[in-house]
Amino acid sequence: MSYLDESDAQSITVLVVGDDKEFAELVQKALQTKTDAQLLSALDIESAVQSLTQHSIDCVVSATDPPDGDEDELLSRIRAHERGARMPVLFVSDDQRDPTTLPTGEFTDYILLHTPHKPFKRVSTRIQTLVATARERDRADKAATRLERTLERTTDGVYTVDTDWRIEYVNETMANRVGYERSQLIGNVVWDVFPSLLGTDLERTYRQAMECGEPTSFNSYIGAPFDYWVETRVFPDETGLSVFSREVTEVHEQRQRLERSATILENVHDVVFIIDETFEIQFANPAAARVSGYPSTTALVGEQLSTLIGNQVTDDAADAFSEAVADAFSQAHGDGGVSGLYDSDLQLELTTAFGIRSFDVRLTPCTGRHNEVLVVARDVTEQSEAQRQLETERDALRSLQEVMADTDLTTVARLGCLLEVGCETLDLEMGVVTAVTDDEYHVEAVHAPGVDIDVSDVADLAETYCAEVFEQERVCSVVDAVDTENEPHSVSRELGLESYFGIPLTVDGERFGALHFSGQKAQPQEFTESSTTFLRLLGELVAAELARSRNRRQLEATNTRLESLIEAAPLTIMEVTAEGVVSRWNRGAEEMFGWNREEIVGEFAPFVPAENHSDYKAHREQALAGEAIHGKEVTRQTKDGTVLDLLLSTAPVRDSEGAVTSILAVMDDITEQKEHERQLRALQEIAQRLTAASSIEAIGEIAVDAAAQVLGLEVTSVWRYAKETDSLVPIAETKRATELFGVTPTLTSGDGLAWEAFEHGALQVYDDVSVHEGRFNPDTQIRSEIIVPLGRHGLLATGSTGIEEFSEREIDLFRILGASVEVAMIRAKREATLQEQNNRLSEFTDVVAHDLRNPLAVAIGYLDAAKESQSPEHFEKVSAAHDRIEQLISNLLTLARGEAAIEDALEFDVADAVSDAWGFVETDEATLEVHDGVPVVKGDRSRVIQLFENLFRNAIEHGGDDVTIGVGPLAEGGFYVEDDGPGIPPERRSEVLESGVSYGSGTGFGLSIVAAIVRAHGWDIEVTASSTGGARFEFAF
Repeated sequence: MSYLDESDAQSITVLVVGDDKEFAELVQKALQTKTDAQLLSALDIESAVQSLTQHSIDCVVSATDPPDGDEDELLSRIRAHERGARMPVLFVSDDQRDPTTLPTGEFTDYILLHTPHKPFKRVSTRIQTLVATARERDRADKAATRLERTLERTTDGVYTVDTDWRIEYVNETMANRVGYERSQLIGNVVWDVFPSLLGTDLERTYRQAMECGEPTSFNSYIGAPFDYWVETRVFPDETGLSVFSREVTEVHEQRQRLERSATILENVHDVVFIIDETFEIQFANPAAARVSGYPSTTALVGEQLSTLIGNQVTDDAADAFSEAVADAFSQAHGDGGVSGLYDSDLQLELTTAFGIRSFDVRLTPCTGRHNEVLVVARDVTEQSEAQRQLETERDALRSLQEVMADTDLTTVARLGCLLEVGCETLDLEMGVVTAVTDDEYHVEAVHAPGVDIDVSDVADLAETYCAEVFEQERVCSVVDAVDTENEPHSVSRELGLESYFGIPLTVDGERFGALHFSGQKAQPQEFTESSTTFLRLLGELVAAELARSRNRRQLEATNTRLESLIEAAPLTIMEVTAEGVVSRWNRGAEEMFGWNREEIVGEFAPFVPAENHSDYKAHREQALAGEAIHGKEVTRQTKDGTVLDLLLSTAPVRDSEGAVTSILAVMDDITEQKEHERQLRALQEIAQRLTAASSIEAIGEIAVDAAAQVLGLEVTSVWRYAKETDSLVPIAETKRATELFGVTPTLTSGDGLAWEAFEHGALQVYDDVSVHEGRFNPDTQIRSEIIVPLGRHGLLATGSTGIEEFSEREIDLFRILGASVEVAMIRAKREATLQEQNNRLSEFTDVVAHDLRNPLAVAIGYLDAAKESQSPEHFEKVSAAHDRIEQLISNLLTLARGEAAIEDALEFDVADAVSDAWGFVETDEATLEVHDGVPVVKGDRSRVIQLFENLFRNAIEHGGDDVTIGVGPLAEGGFYVEDDGPGIPPERRSEVLESGVSYGSGTGFGLSIVAAIVRAHGWDIEVTASSTGGARFEFAF
C-alpha cells in the first residue's frame, strides 16, 4: 500500500524531531493535502521520547540535521519505548548525505531531498505509506493473536504440518497429550517425533488427505506409548494439513461396555426382565423366553409379568413378588437407592418347562428411569440343596475347630471329641481310630455309646472291614452289610454293625492304621462326595493329632537328651533374662567359673567385671533385638578373680508368639589359646633379638632367657658345637638349671641322650628319662626332657623334674625357639667368617700399601741416579729392589691363596714334601734332620711344600746360615718343625703368625702364609720353644 486507503484515512499524528520549524511546517502542509494530520515537534531526542510517552504517535520524522547528530541513538530510544506494534520512523536528509550511513530496518526508511520540485510531497506519501503498513500489520497481528488464543482455549488438540510433514504449529492441549514441550515439536518432522505412527491407518489417512486435498474425519486408536482413542478431523490446503484431534477414549470404552453388556444379556443363563409400573414387560432376554416357554424375546415384550407367572407360583409367592415390585418402585421414587438385601429380594419356586425350579429374584430400580424396574432371576435349585448340606458341613467344621482349639484336651480326649463330631455329621453310631501292627487291629480311640468296644481292644485285622482300607490305601464304604456279596466280618456281626465308612491313616509319612465310622443300620444310599471330603478332612486332623502326640513324646525325649548334653558339655552354657539375671547355669559353667548353680542362678552376672558391664548390656540389647553373636572375644572373671579370655556366642530365646524373652549364651575358654598367641608373638620378637645378637654367647643368653620368661621352661641350657674338639660346649643356662646341676658339663661323643639327639639331628622328647639307658647322669633329678639339635651348630635342651610335663603346645613352641636359635647361630658364624676375611683383606691392603711402597721408592731413586751416572751399581740396586717387590708380590699371592678351599686332596708322605721343599731353599750351611715316623697326610702337596719352604727360610733368616732344622712326628697325631736358633720370645708367639709381622729384614708374610695353609687343611698350629731354646712349630691334625 503506497498511501492510506479510506479505512485508514483517519487522523494521524506525526512527531517531527529537530529544530527546523520550516521543515516541520512543510511536512504538515504536505500531509494535510492527503489526510487529517496532527503535527508535534521535539527539539532533541529526550523531548522526543517524552512526547512518545505522553501522546499516541503514528510516525516519527527526523529532520535533515538531527538535533543530537545521532540517528542510531534516536532509533534505539524509539524502539526501546515500543510496547506493541512497531513505530514507523522516517529519516529525511539532503542529497549530500551518504545513504549507507542512515539507519534502515523494518518500519524504518529514509528520503534524500535531491528533487527540486515538490520534495515534501514524497515525504507526505512516504509517511502515509509507513503508517498504513504499520496499522495493517497491527490488525493482522491482533487477528493472529485472537486465532491463536482461540486454538489454545479449545479442548481439542490442534496442530499443523507443512507439505514436508514438518510441524508448524501445535497447541498446548496437543503437546500435553503427547507429553512434549511445544518447542520440542515445532520444526520437527511428525514421523521423526512419533515413529510409532509409521505404518498405521492414521499415517495412511494423513498421506491420502495430503495427496487428494479433501478434508476427512475418522476415529483411530493410537498405540504405545500413548494408548488412547481419538476422533480426528483433517483439513488439507496448499501449505499442508491442519489437524483437529479430540480424545474419545472414554466414549469408545463406554460403547464397548454397552456392547459387552448386550452380549452378556444375550448369553447369560439368568432370567432378565424390565417392567414398568403396570408390570408390562419392556425388555426380556433369551433366558427369560426359554423359561417362560415363549419362542422369542419380542413375543414377551408388552406382556404382563404378573399374568405370566400367576399360574406358575402360589398365591403367597405372587403376593410377595408384587409387594417386592412395589417396594422397588417406592425406592425409585424416593432416594433412587437399590435394595438393601444382599442375596436376593425374594425366592420363588416356579413351574417351568423344565419342572419346578427355585429362583432367587432381585429387583432393582433402573438408573435414571423411575418408572421401570429390573428383574433378575437366577435358577438356584441345585444350590438350595447344596446350601442345606453346606450348613451341615459348616456346623461340623465349627465343631472341629472348637475341638482343635481347646488346648486343655489330651490326645485321647481330643480324638474322642473328633470322633463324636464325625458320628453326628455322618449320622453313624460308632467312630474308631485304629492302629495296625502285625496284622492286628488295635483300638487307639473310640466314640461308641451303647456299643461294646473300648480303647486297647485288639482284633484280627482280617476280620474287620479295615483290612481292605489298610491294604488298598483308599476310602472304603459298605452301606448294607447284609446285601454285600461276602458275609459280614465277624467283628461287625458281634457289634451289630450294618454299615461302614473308613479311610487309611498316615502319620509322618508312615502307614498307621485307619479312621472308620459304622452304623447299626443300613444306609439308604452311597456316601456322598461331600461326606467323603469330610471324612478325608477328619482323617487329616486325626493324623495331625497323632503326629503331634508322637512329636511331643519325641520332643520330650529330645529335651531330656539336650539337657544331658548341656550338662555334659565342656563349655559354659547359660541363660540370662533381659535384665541380665542368670536363669540357667550348667556344670561346664560351674567348672569354668567356680560358682555352683545355687550360688549364681537369680543373681546379676558376677562373672562380668565392673568395667565390662556396658559391654554386657550391649550384648543383651543386641540379642533382645533378635541378632545373634557368633564367636566374639570377651573377658570374664572366675570366682577367685582369675581373668579368662572367652569366645562368646549368643542366641535370642523366643516365646510362642516370637517375642524374645531371654538370651542363651555359650562361652568357650580360649585363655590358653590367647596365651599361645602371646608366646608366638614374643618368640617373633625373640627371633629379631637373636638376629641382632653379636656373638654365639649372646645368642645363648637370649635363648635361655626366652625359654624361662616366655615359655616358662626354667631348666634350659644351650651348647655350641666345637669342631676342633668334636664336643658340645655349654654357652648359657638358666638360673634354675645352675641350681640343679651346678656348671653345665661339656658333652662329647656318646655322652648321654643329648649327644644321641645331636648326632641324629632330630628333636627328642622324653616323658621319663629314667627309663632310658645311656643317660648322661643316671642319678639326675630330671624326668621329662626336650632336646632340640641346632643343626651341626649346637644343642638346645630343657627339662623338668616331673614326668610327662610337656604338652604338645610347649614342644612346638620350644621347637620354634630352637629353629630361631639355629638360624641366629648360622648368621653369627657367617658374620664372624666375613669379619675375619675383612680383617685379612684390610691387613693385605695395609701391607700392599706399606711394604711395596718402600722398595718401589728405592727403585725409583736408584733409577734416577743411574740415568744421571750410568753407574752399574745403581742399576744393581734397582734390580735388587725389583727382586724385593717380586718376592713381596709372590708372598702376597701365596697368602691370598693360602686359605682357599682344597678341592682335590691327595694322600702323600710328609717326609717327601720336606725333601722337596729343602731343595727349593738356599740352605748354605744349614742342616736338615728328618726323624722317623713322620706321618702320611691328605691335602694339597704343593701348599704343604710351600709351608715347609717358609719355615726353612724363617729358620735360616733368624737362626743363621748354620742353623740345624728338625722335622718329626707328634705323639697325638701330626708333625713338628724346630730349629736351634735364638727362638721366639713367649710374649711374641701369639702375633708372629699374623700378616706383616717381622722382627728382622723379612716381609712379615712367611709365617702368616704358613698359618693360612694350616687353616685351609683344618689343622691346628702352636708356636713354642724347642729343647735347645730355638723356635718350634707343632702341627696337630
